[in-house]
This record gives sequence, C-alpha cells and structure tokens, in this order.
Amino acid sequence: MIRTLRFLVLSAIAVALASCSGSGGLLGNGGLGGILGSSTTCNPGTDVQLANPLPFQSGVNPNIGQITIVVNGNNNALSQNYQSLNITLIDNFGNRITGNALQPVADPNGPHPYGSDFYYQSGFGPLQSGMTYTAELTVVNAGTFNSCAYTLQSFRT
Repeated sequence: MIRTLRFLVLSAIAVALASCSGSGGLLGNGGLGGILGSSTTCNPGTDVQLANPLPFQSGVNPNIGQITIVVNGNNNALSQNYQSLNITLIDNFGNRITGNALQPVADPNGPHPYGSDFYYQSGFGPLQSGMTYTAELTVVNAGTFNSCAYTLQSFRT
C-alpha cells in the first residue's frame, strides 16, 4: 500500500516537472520563452501594430478573411517564432476567435510605421457585423488563451 502510494506521488511529481520544463523554442529557454518567464504576457521583442485593418478602423468588412500585422524589423522573438503565434480576436462580449498561425506576407501598400517593416497574417472566417474586436498575439495551441497574450489595437466591423 505504501509502495503504491509512493509510486503515485513520485509519478505525479514527475509529470508536473515534465510539463513545466522546456527545451528551447517558444515556450522553453529561447525565443519568447526567455522573454516570457512565468508571465502571461507575450513580449514580441519589438513594436507591433495592426496593418489590415488599421488600428481603430471602423466599417471593416466582416468577410475580411485575414488580419495583418506589421512588425518593426525581423531580428526579434516574434519574427524568429512567427509560426508558433497566431492572432486571437476578442469581441464586445469577451468571446475569443482564434485565427490560423501567422504567415509572412508582402504588403507594399500597407502602412509603414517603422524603418524596417515586416508583415504577418492570420486567417479568419467571417466576423460579426457591428462588433468591436480587440486583436491579441497568442501562442498557437497553448491550451488556454491566457497562457501568453500580447494585446494589439482594436477595430470595428
């Protein structure tokens, strides 16, 4: 009985330690993980803003299909780990809509707020009309939305 109990306790501790350990990359010691620590805020390591739609834009077509961000430079945590991030939209009621993983895109007609602009998109299905959405950078498949979030600007459909 004691041997079984000891085994269960040690197994539970081993599982807990394994789930907290990282081997580099986004949630480990490198990339955003080195910036994150145990915080719930993703720090992309650079300036980021909405590019399409523009920050605080209203009248956005609900069938926009993708949200584009513009990033200052490409030597930062976001640019080195973009495939592990996506954009999540939060509506007026707190509902969350998760987009696809970020993909680099060209946007020669997009805003150019920085000296070195790089663009990334996250795909979405149709949005609801007349709704304000706040965009966040989040970790793809993180298990919970609050595990890592960096708030961007909002827009209105």
